[in-house]
Formats: sequence, structure tokens, C-alpha cells
Amino acid sequence: MRRLGVGILFLFCLSAHLFAQTTGKITGTIKDGSTGEDLIGVNVVLEGTYMGAASDLEGTFFILNVPPGKYTVKFMLIGYTTKVVEGVSVSVNRTTPIDVTLDATTLDLGEEVVVTADRIAVKKDQTSSIRNVSAEEMDVLPIESTGAVVALQPGVVQGHFRGGRSNEQNVMIDGVSVQSGLNRGSMVSVDPDAVQEVEVITGTFSAKYGEAMSGIVNMVTKEGGDRFSGKLEGYFGNYLTQHNDVYIGLKAGEVDRNEDYKFMLEGPIVRNKLNFFVSGRVQDNDGYLNGIRRFNITDEPDYSQFQDSTQFVNGEYLLNEHTGDSSYVPMSWMEAMNLNAKLTYRSKNIKTSLMYLYNDGTGQGYSHSQMYKPDGRSRWHDRSDLWTLQLNHVLGQRLFYELKFSYTYSKTGSYLYESPLDPNYLHDRYSANQSYTGFLTGGQDKGHSTNTTKKMLGRLDLTWQATNNHSIEMGAEAVKFDYDQRWHQILNAYRNTQASAFLYAPQIMPDSSVYADVYFKKPEQAAVWLSDKMEFDAMVVDLGVRAEYFDPKTVYPTNYRNPNNLLQKEDTPEWISKYPDADAKFNVAPRLGLSYQLGETALLRFSYGHFYQYPPHSTMYQNNSYVLSPTNYSSTLGNPQVEPEMTVTYEIGLWQMLNQWMDLEVALWYKDIYNLSTVNIQTTYNALRYGLYGNKDYGNARGLELKYKAHVQSFFAEVNYTLQYTRGNADNPQFTFNRAGNSQDPIPTLIPMSWDQRHTANLTAGYNKKNWGATVTGWLGSGSAYTWSPIDQNPLNRVYLFPNNSSKPFHYTFDLKANYDFQLRQNYRLRLTLYVYNLFDRLNEDNVNANTGRTNQAIIRPQDRLGHWSDFSTYEQRIYSPSNWSSPRLVKLGLGFFF
Repeated sequence: MRRLGVGILFLFCLSAHLFAQTTGKITGTIKDGSTGEDLIGVNVVLEGTYMGAASDLEGTFFILNVPPGKYTVKFMLIGYTTKVVEGVSVSVNRTTPIDVTLDATTLDLGEEVVVTADRIAVKKDQTSSIRNVSAEEMDVLPIESTGAVVALQPGVVQGHFRGGRSNEQNVMIDGVSVQSGLNRGSMVSVDPDAVQEVEVITGTFSAKYGEAMSGIVNMVTKEGGDRFSGKLEGYFGNYLTQHNDVYIGLKAGEVDRNEDYKFMLEGPIVRNKLNFFVSGRVQDNDGYLNGIRRFNITDEPDYSQFQDSTQFVNGEYLLNEHTGDSSYVPMSWMEAMNLNAKLTYRSKNIKTSLMYLYNDGTGQGYSHSQMYKPDGRSRWHDRSDLWTLQLNHVLGQRLFYELKFSYTYSKTGSYLYESPLDPNYLHDRYSANQSYTGFLTGGQDKGHSTNTTKKMLGRLDLTWQATNNHSIEMGAEAVKFDYDQRWHQILNAYRNTQASAFLYAPQIMPDSSVYADVYFKKPEQAAVWLSDKMEFDAMVVDLGVRAEYFDPKTVYPTNYRNPNNLLQKEDTPEWISKYPDADAKFNVAPRLGLSYQLGETALLRFSYGHFYQYPPHSTMYQNNSYVLSPTNYSSTLGNPQVEPEMTVTYEIGLWQMLNQWMDLEVALWYKDIYNLSTVNIQTTYNALRYGLYGNKDYGNARGLELKYKAHVQSFFAEVNYTLQYTRGNADNPQFTFNRAGNSQDPIPTLIPMSWDQRHTANLTAGYNKKNWGATVTGWLGSGSAYTWSPIDQNPLNRVYLFPNNSSKPFHYTFDLKANYDFQLRQNYRLRLTLYVYNLFDRLNEDNVNANTGRTNQAIIRPQDRLGHWSDFSTYEQRIYSPSNWSSPRLVKLGLGFFF
């Protein structure tokens, strides 16, 4: 009955097409400047829109459903001077209060008084750490992705939101979640040119948001204006570095190593009614990591001549024959295309939009072991389509709703050939044993994985301004996933025959073997929420609750000591596993936020909440056929009975306006993270140990965040700093299981996580005029945790040291953007743009040696060299990878035509 009831809720939600808000609100009071009395019937108009209101008996007005951006608000009443307030900023899910006074006048009605919006008004209802970055701000920053915008915010450290694991945030586009349930990654990306505003929430968040424990990223896309405008841009770039000994094969004369083309066009189809926006981007990046084609994939080593190691020392023969041309080959390249198109229809009370977003990309990641054989490697493939349909309907001055439906299609893969049975696959004998040289000298990658995810999502948001002080928000959401997951290890069809040494044909095994993992699943989830934002003169209280439901839509074995029923005895019927439906899960999450205004220049805030997130769905479905390897600690089963992970967060913050140009924000926070996904150890009746996903890991995090911001005419600066402590018993779900497989005990205490970085700072400064400007951004960090391991001769080698016991070196990077416009005619201009990433060509140590704590520095002993026999590489080349360093200086120069 419980599943039936929630199923009815799911169908109701889906039929409503359902979604989350992408608008804000303007409110305020209007008084007589001489008497202080409330003014009734004042006309309030947002210039350039249909939106407006009239003040009530208490002089109060509010305008709901305002898209993010900057507005000019006009206040008009017969017998009073008209007042115009410029620069009124509206952000997503925020209230902007404007309190004004009007003076009685006997002058002409055309008399106007123009003022600038109060900066404290924008912050008044902020009850947690919310940062809104507008399109105008992104346009001057040295960034070319929305991910870089997010990384600039305090609390975001190396992709982790406030100490959580890397998949604990929810990414949304126009309020539509684009997260993959399978791995919790974003299925779709949007180019900054198409974004009107990025909302980043790193602390607590309201009840309308879910499926996240650490943060929310909501990107509101542009809708197109009533004037035709657009651009065409082309960029060419290269890596100009002084470290050519680290990054081999880079040539200063290669101007096309990084190619980037962008376009944008917007305007009216029917003026003031129907508008369009379209943008696109094509990238071709060869990357900065090259290999040397010394070997081709068909080169085959001959080890029959080996007698003893002295032959290698004396150089009596070459270890490997090679047929490669020794040319440099890009090994970390990428080709990608992004397209965004949106149609928006507006009338007085209705706005409807249809958006399509397309991503397509392919590329390769660097593999140091294949540096001398760069061919025959798998490529990653990523194709996604997002359709969204949105209806925004104003039912009255106090009530409106948003109705949205989205369909996301994502196909990803990693393979050499699209078909796993492609006849171009070679015999395994070409994949030489690399233990002698440290490098592969032939052969191909034989893994083949694809995933197709379809996500249908509907959401309804209803906003009701019940009274002047109470704004009620309620809504419902439903999601249905459709997964087609396939992984195969490509084998030789002749492997068990006498002809296996010389005959080869690719073969893949069914899901009933350890060489495949194939499943098709259709889980469902739904949520409902209710919140009340209570806005008073000096205080805002945001109280809400969210209820969530998830059904994995699969079965599970009742006896994990015999999950596949391979162990059976007539006298032990209790050994037999049955396969009932997995339980649906239901949870309730309360949310509370407070904001209190301290005088005219400061705001104090506090927030608290419970935040749930279901583990990646792959942890429920992995190894769906329950096939166990005969080797201990070699197999892992998914578990659809896992519970949702949960974070309990507390935050207190202060925003202080220092003067009319500067402000400072401080936040202190703490969170406990419960029920984290882990791989538990299970033992079968025949004493075979394997892994089973469950909920056991725990972590906590605490921190301090500072954000200073200054804006004086054309100059702006921003500095943010994060002090953070992140502790837990495991870095990842497999952490404890892998330790057991290596005969290591579980961690008996809380240790730093591998992403724990004590000090992080981001600096931005810019000077931008109408026709030219320059901005510099700096990224600084004290170094994240790593596991220091002493060599055998060190006495500390006999001491039990916990993982993540030391820190990597300090690192920093500065980026630059500069542009200059050449005016051609009134509405036409050419723009010359320069991007420089890693301006000072800093070698940052991303990965370090476990013995020394430094990149590409190792303690090399004579016995280490004894096993290295190679005529083309040294032992140092074997263990020193250029990918351990951050990327070198990249210079991109572009020319654009704007109209």
C-alpha cells in the first residue's frame, strides 16, 4: 500500500509537468517625505517590462516573478515628484527591498528624482552562503566555463563543497537538475555566453532544493532581448612555457594548438512578444601532454634472447625493436561542440520558453605508461541533449506558478572502437609486458564501456504572497531515469584453444561472467516541499520542510552469503537466496534560516538543515548478476537496499558594508555527514570474501570563510579566503574494502580526507572601461593531504602511520584577461581579446611522490634500478610523469565581431 500511495503521488507529479524557480522578488514601502505617512496607490513600474504594482493601504508593494538582472524602478503618484531608482539588482530566489519617500510638488509631472539602489537591500533576505554571479561579471573574468565561476567561490576547494565528497552538489540549468543519478555527475554543460546568472549555494539551502548534501549550482540562461545583437569570435592559442624539459614536444610557433570558435545571436521574432537566443562554441584543443611514437601498436618484443641482466648493462642488444616514426603525438586532446537555443514568448501574465542544449565531445586522457606508444588507446565520448519546456503563469498580484518539464539524453563511453567486436582489434601478444621498461611497446586497450541515460523530470513551483510578511512556497517534483549500462572486457575467442597463440577474434562475454557488467534499470524518485519566508522590517525567517521518495525498481538477494545460489545443499534450505523487490525509501528534511539586520550597514544570519542524497545509483546496480570472482576481495556487488546519505549543517554569518564601495562577509560553519556510502566485507559460505555496498562511513567538516568586495567606478576587487578542516574514516566508498584486501586494518579514528586543504584563497582585480579592460585572477592553496610513506631504511617505516598524514606543497596560479574594442559604427565593433592562463608559468605540484612529498623527486636506491631493463628510457622517466605537474602557461588571442 505504501508503494502504491507514493506511486500515485509520482504519477500526479509527472502529469503536472513540474519545476524550481528562476526568478526573484522586489518589495518595499512608500511614504510621504514630509509627513512620513504611508502613500496609497503609488504606481511602481519596472521600466522595459510588463511588470509593476501599486502600493496598498499600508504603502506596501511587491512585484513577484522578476527574472534576474538589473532594473530601473519608477515610482509615480499625481501630486508627487516621480522617483526613479537605478541599478536595482534582482537575483534568483531572493527578495530585493526598496523603501522610498516621495515629496509633494507643484512642478510639472515630468520632474524626476534619480537615485541609486541601496546595497544592503540586496542582502536583507540572505539566510545562508549564497553567491550570485551575473553575466556582466562573468564577461570580464578570465574564465571560459561555468565550472571556473563556481571554483572561484569561497567554500569550494578543489571541486569539493565545504569538505564533502566530490558528488554532493546538485547542478541545475534554469532550475532543471541535470545530474546523472548513476554517478552524480552533471550530464550537460552550458557555455558562459548563454548564462544570465550563476547562483552558487555552498551552505544550507531552502526546501525547494534537494538531492544534494553540500551545495547547489543553478545557472539561469539568457532569453534574448528586443534588439538584435550578436557576435562572432575566433581564438588561437598555444602553450608558451620555459619548462620544455617537462612538457616535451611543445613548439612556440604552433598558434593552432588550441582553437576556439564562438557565436551568439539574439533578438525579437515578434517584438515585445516572441524572442530568441542562440549561441554555440566549437573547441579543438591538443593539450600540453605529448607522447613519442617510438612504437606502433603492431610492434612485438622478443624476450627469447634474454639470458641475464648483464646483457642489458653491457648494451649487447636492444631490448625492443621499433617501427615508429618518433614523432610527437598529443595525448591529452579534446574536441567539443556546444549549442544552446531558446525561444521565449511573453504576454502580460504568461511567459513560456522552450530551450534545447546540445553537447558533443571526444578526447583522450594522458597515460604515462603509453608515452612511447601513444596509439591504440581508448577515447572518451560524451553526447548529451537537454530539452526544457517552461510555463510561468501569474494568476494575480499575489500568486504565480512555474511549470516545467525536461528531457535529458546522455550517452557516454570509453572505447577504442565503437563496436566491441570490431575486426581492427589486434592479438593480445602485441601488448608487451611493461615490467622491464615501465612502458607499453605495442598493443591496444581492450576495455569497452558505454552508458545511455534518459532522464524525464517534471516540477511545479507555486508562490503565494499570503500577506505582506508571509511568502508561501510549495511544490512537487518527479523524476524517472532509464539506464542502459554496458561494460565488457574484450577477449580472444580462441583463448582456450591451441590456436590462441596466433589466431585472434574479438569476443565479449554475457553478463553472467566477470568480464561483463550489463544492466537496464528504471528507478523513480519524487519530492514535495513547503516553506514560509517571513519578512519583517529587521528580520527574515525562512522555515521549510521537504519530503523525498526513491524507488530503485529492482530486486535483491535475501542471503548475501550465497547471492547467486551457486552453493546449495539439500539439508540447508536457508542458504537459498530469494529475490524480492527492493524497498522504496522515504525521508523528511527540515530547513531553517534566519537573517537579522543590524543597523543600516550589517546583517547577521543563521541557518540549519538536514540534507539527504541517495548514493550514486551505480552502487545499487553494479554486478547485477551477482557474479563473484574466485579470488578474495576481487568482486563488489551493488545493493539497492542502501539508505540515503545525510548531512546536518549549521552556519552563522555576518555581512558588513564597510563604506559605499566595500563590503565584507564572514561565515562560520560545521556539518556532520552520516550514512556515507561504503563497501562492506561479505563472506560466502565457502569463505570467499567480496564487497557489498552499504552505509557506514562518517565524516565531518568545519570552516571559516571570508569574502571582501570593492567596486569603485571602473575598478573592482574581490578577495575570498577559506579555512577548512575535513575529517572522516574513509576517502571513498572502496577505501576500507581496499585496505582489507591489502591486509590492512580499518582506520580506527577520523583522519584528514585527501582533499583536505587548510588554506585556500582566490583573488580578483580588474579595471574595465567601455572600450577596454583587464582582469587578473589568482588561485592560491596551502596544499591538500597525501599519504607520506618512509622508505624501508627509515626507522619510521616500523611505525603505523595513518593515511593522509602530510600535506602537498603550496601552489598558486594567476590568470589574465584583457580586451580592446575598435568602434566601427554606432552598433558595430571589433574586439581583440587576450587570455593568459598560468600567467607566471608556475609549476604546481598536483601529485607528489609518497617518499619525498615532492613532484618527480624520489629516493632511488640501487636495487630499484635492477628491474629496469630498457634501451630507450631511464628509470627516472619511468617514475616521473609530466601529468604530475599542473598545466603550463597557455596564451589565447582572439578577434571578435560584435553587433
